Amino acid sequence: MQLILRKLLDPDHRAGTVLAEIVAHARAAWPTVDLATEHFIAHLADRLPDAEDLESALRAMHTADLYLACACLRGDAGAVAAFDAHCLSVVDRALARLGIDGDAVNEVKQRLRRSLLVADAGQPRIAGFAGRGDLRSWLRVLAIHEALALARRAQRDIAADEDRLVELACVGASPELDYFKRVYRREFEIAFREAVQSLSDRDRILVRQHFLDGVSVNDIGRLYRVHRATAGRWLDRARDALLAATRDRLMARLDVAPAELESILRLVLSQLEISLRPLFRHHRA
Repeated sequence: MQLILRKLLDPDHRAGTVLAEIVAHARAAWPTVDLATEHFIAHLADRLPDAEDLESALRAMHTADLYLACACLRGDAGAVAAFDAHCLSVVDRALARLGIDGDAVNEVKQRLRRSLLVADAGQPRIAGFAGRGDLRSWLRVLAIHEALALARRAQRDIAADEDRLVELACVGASPELDYFKRVYRREFEIAFREAVQSLSDRDRILVRQHFLDGVSVNDIGRLYRVHRATAGRWLDRARDALLAATRDRLMARLDVAPAELESILRLVLSQLEISLRPLFRHHRA
């Protein structure tokens, strides 16, 4: 690296002349960025590939983008603002093509911004940009990876939520229910999970908020900016839809005589309603 630095800093060396052009071009590209030339040169030298022809290596790099990344790494406010304005916008277009909704896109952008520009330990992630490609393309790849990782985490969270919902739906003790749990528990779990997934997006969110997070009817009303009576009706509708969908799916799954099926359904639905009722009843008080 020291040899490279000497060549870059030598005005009589061809690489030194190219470097002067590079610095001038970078400053013109990012006029709001305040970065000392010596800091950029050191940053650049550390990322230059091994090459006999230093001039060609310099010209092959995306040095203006590297200049911005270096300034962001050093915490320059103008560089961070330029990064937000000129680079993060690529995330919206890249993820929109994947059909990812706006809330998820915003979360990906916030996660990327933090990991790229803020370091909890070591250097911020933007230190890994080496200028071999352009910054926006590099960021696009990171955004797609982050979005896919976020989707995988969300699926794991949904599965965990459904496990907890199944346990809530099976509370209570009776000889009939104990028998049902032994014989039909697996069928009920599948039917119940499918029923939860069949709900509308809002009903599914309401069920999780109310069942699992303990969000009250009053708080749901405030959250969605509706009267508590409206929130109560929403929750009643979500419960009824969940009960009906569970019944339909159990009927489709259980291969038993009609009389036994009706007995099972009465037990399941009565127990399920008993389990759900405390979670919905306080909006009627």
